[in-house]
Amino acid sequence: MNENRGDNIRLKIAMVIDAYDECKNGAAISTKRFVNLLRHDHDVFLVTTGKPGPGRTLLPEFYPPFVRKVMKRMKTPLAFPINRRLRKTFREMDIVHIQFPFLLAVQSVKIARKLHIPVVTTFHIQAEHLAMNAGISAKWFIPGCYRMWLNFIYNRSDLVICPSKFAEDELKRFGLTAPSVIISNGTLPDYKPAKNQRQKDWTSKFIILSVGRFAPEKRQQMIMEAINQSRNRDKILLILIGEGQMREKLEKYGNMLPNKPVFLTLQSEELIYYYTISDLYVHAAAIETEGMTILEAMACGLPILIGNSPKSAAKQFAIDERSLFNYDEIFDLVEKLDYWVENPDQLEEASDRYLEYSEKFRIENSYRQLVAQYHNLL
Repeated sequence: MNENRGDNIRLKIAMVIDAYDECKNGAAISTKRFVNLLRHDHDVFLVTTGKPGPGRTLLPEFYPPFVRKVMKRMKTPLAFPINRRLRKTFREMDIVHIQFPFLLAVQSVKIARKLHIPVVTTFHIQAEHLAMNAGISAKWFIPGCYRMWLNFIYNRSDLVICPSKFAEDELKRFGLTAPSVIISNGTLPDYKPAKNQRQKDWTSKFIILSVGRFAPEKRQQMIMEAINQSRNRDKILLILIGEGQMREKLEKYGNMLPNKPVFLTLQSEELIYYYTISDLYVHAAAIETEGMTILEAMACGLPILIGNSPKSAAKQFAIDERSLFNYDEIFDLVEKLDYWVENPDQLEEASDRYLEYSEKFRIENSYRQLVAQYHNLL
């Protein structure tokens, strides 16, 4: 470990994450972005599954049997912790930073504490995510899941990073006692307004964009239902970008719309074009610790319309009531969609306001906060 721990010292950081290489969920994408930034000034060692390479401690992957199919399709294996590998890696580190709250996290916290290495954890995944994707409806599951995570991971950490005030409040509601701090996932400088040309057959359409896993909690089907009930349904084209187990079901459902939805699977940097040619970003997710795609849309000057789910942080981004709909009331979403379609001048004003608002969520600000927290711990 480094003995000199001034703010300019080059730190050795173990980034612990079950799935990294091919995983496309928000937690993995955010982790990759911070790893890329950290490596300019610090030494980052990945503890993960996937491909071997320099600066990596590789662990075998496994899938819990009851969600094996879903997790394989989403390319999110869990890592099986091998204690001797973890000990060998951690004893050379200044910081151990854990991203997912599963078996690897439990063992990593235990070993890092024995080695007296500071532990940072980030709260990316809500218990509600697991319940909805695994089809678990038992009332005990969500509080039981949080209790387990807090007892074995979060409350044994030296610092818990929450991407939003909502996320921090949720953990505290279930019993978080460890120190916590709010640091946004942030947006990259590449996400900015641009005057891109639409395809010829899209020029007369009102384009609604939604980005996210095709999973139950993202509720893309609700957006389709609202478009179908809209008095402007013939004008609206829906673009859905993502991948997941519900794609086939959503494609089939989308056939009822006058303009068949466009389904795309893209790398994150390829999204910018679609943020810049769309008219409105709609986020209907029921569960969200922050909402990275909303941050990206705002940074590109795209107005947003968000569901006010009590289990989602996304509602924090609404600039006024026109940008928010009652998450479980389809008629309210229909009404808001029709308002934006019929008031293009208001879209321009909202675009400017969201662009200005997005500046506080730039990733360079989050990066500075993260590194400062590392040094505070040391």
